Amino acid sequence: MPSLTGMRAFAAAVVFTCHSIAQFYIAPGGTSRSLAMFLLPIGQAAVSFFFLLSGFVLMSNPRKNDTLFAFWRRRAFRVYPNHLVTWCVGLALLVISGQQVSASIAAPSLLLVHDWYPATDLSAVLSQGVNPISWSLSCEVFLYLCFPLLAWLVGRLSRRGLWLTAGVLVAVVFCVPFVSGVISGDPLPGVNYSLLQFYFVYAAPPVRMLEFMLGMVLARMVREKMWPAIKLWAATAFCVAGYAAAGMVTERSGKPLLFTMVAMTIIPMAVMVATAATTDLSRRPSFLRNRVLVWLGQISFAFYLVHYLILQYGFTKVTSKLQPGLPGAIGIAVVFFGICVLAAWLLYTFVERPIAQWRWGGDPRGGGDKATSLVTEVRS
Repeated sequence: MPSLTGMRAFAAAVVFTCHSIAQFYIAPGGTSRSLAMFLLPIGQAAVSFFFLLSGFVLMSNPRKNDTLFAFWRRRAFRVYPNHLVTWCVGLALLVISGQQVSASIAAPSLLLVHDWYPATDLSAVLSQGVNPISWSLSCEVFLYLCFPLLAWLVGRLSRRGLWLTAGVLVAVVFCVPFVSGVISGDPLPGVNYSLLQFYFVYAAPPVRMLEFMLGMVLARMVREKMWPAIKLWAATAFCVAGYAAAGMVTERSGKPLLFTMVAMTIIPMAVMVATAATTDLSRRPSFLRNRVLVWLGQISFAFYLVHYLILQYGFTKVTSKLQPGLPGAIGIAVVFFGICVLAAWLLYTFVERPIAQWRWGGDPRGGGDKATSLVTEVRS
């Protein structure tokens, strides 16, 4: 399903745009502020896409003789090598810039468990993980640990149960921002929610499991040919409209909103993922199968891990020194996008791909794993 790989390229580019212009570019003027508010939920929706896609891809590739250890081993070799490299780079940059990081922050982030509990203050959020973007990897590790049980549950659903479960998961996603209202705490600067509310809606692994599990349900629907024959252009238009609606709501409010982080874009995103997959399986034309997009999608995991550090320690320094207007900042961001692509290609070429091809990180079909299937293990 190469179209899904092409979608990863778009999502990674959207996250980069959101972080560069909406987070690291600070300039006076209503236009810059409005653009930042418009881009903010678009980047958040792209992160939601990655959680959806993760569950979808894992459920789309079952292995009959897989074991718990073999599955978790492959996931570890998929995530930790790139993370270890960028963690070391992030730690070195912290030291070079004269900042201090305690072992209580560095150790959990190295093991990718730092997102399993909420931070105590805003400064801890900004510094957590040494490479702050790694919070989502920590969340993924939690989901990988839960996947065998979730796969067994989703695998037992009837065709009608799949539609019902998908509806329930979407409904719960919509309820999460409202439920967060019962959580107490002082509002963060410039918004009307607390740090704990933000964690509950956007970062808590059990909550992000809703999107992950929805992706798993969609994978079964596609595999069993239950998904309707929606045109890819229609799904794309629906997805863009969802993005735009979330952006306009945030821009008009003038501040980030909990409801636009996931809920407003979850349905368009789910439709897009399932439709792109069925488009490939039915061999219909897809603009997402473009060779450049697929290549960018292949390095998107490495790109995601390197881009924040490059923006944090490069883009911010350049823009603060030059103090460009909005057009100039966009031009500088384009240059740094190219730098991020180059760094991602190096990480992918010399770390991610070689380790993925190594026996312990790749396909274990060499004959070492002869235990019962992963689903059977969970059942027993």
